[in-house]
Amino acid sequence: MSALHPLRPLALVSILLMAGCASAPKGVPGSLIASDTALERTRGQPQSLRERRLDREAIAQARTVVVEAPRFAGDAGAHLTPREREVLLAGLARRLCVRTADYFEVVAEGRPADLVIRGEITGVVATSRTGATASLIGGALSPVPFTPRLPVGLGGLAANVVASRADGTEVLALRWAQGANAFTTDATPSRIGDAYELTDQLATDVRKLLRDQGDAGPRRRIDRSLRRAGAHECEVAFGRIATGTRLARFALPLTPEMIEPDRAALGSGR
Repeated sequence: MSALHPLRPLALVSILLMAGCASAPKGVPGSLIASDTALERTRGQPQSLRERRLDREAIAQARTVVVEAPRFAGDAGAHLTPREREVLLAGLARRLCVRTADYFEVVAEGRPADLVIRGEITGVVATSRTGATASLIGGALSPVPFTPRLPVGLGGLAANVVASRADGTEVLALRWAQGANAFTTDATPSRIGDAYELTDQLATDVRKLLRDQGDAGPRRRIDRSLRRAGAHECEVAFGRIATGTRLARFALPLTPEMIEPDRAALGSGR
């Protein structure tokens, strides 16, 4: 019995982590990835789902990329307001674009590119404003640094992302879903607070797949001047968050609606 004793703290931590995570949204089927497409499941937990297919050789040959404005699949965003939908899509678009700009030269939509990246949100679990507000108050009053938020009313996000060559050949397909985490997802009093934060995790996962060259090692980042030019192109296409606003987020629980520029540049239904 004594040999098992050291395992008990690890088991307790695992239980706490599981309790502090929201279940991943199921999501609607969407149109980017056919339901019968064979994908490799790399993660299949209640809190997160990752299913993928990628052509590493084709991706390795690509040098330029264009990120198209994402959209909602079917009625996935029907329970959200037009402003909430706009904010979520703007955040996803910019993050996909900026993360990709580390390894590919970003070109404007409409210009030829080696890869075209498309995304669609297939599911959103709304964050409880009451739960998030209580977490913020509790964190402010707690004497313990980095106090976890209350594991109630956590949100989630589900999405599909594909990358295709100019001739339409698909080189990457990712079916993705994630629930918010009470330990690592910051609380903001917004119904889309958690889903908005999770768009960054999705974009990071897409970047990891695009730089994965298998036995050849990870893809190298492109020249700094090209990265900066790419990031600028992303902001031109999908909006720019003011520097002062970005800095204020470190001290204030600003909602995504307060952060994102108020614009309707992503088209109808977006």
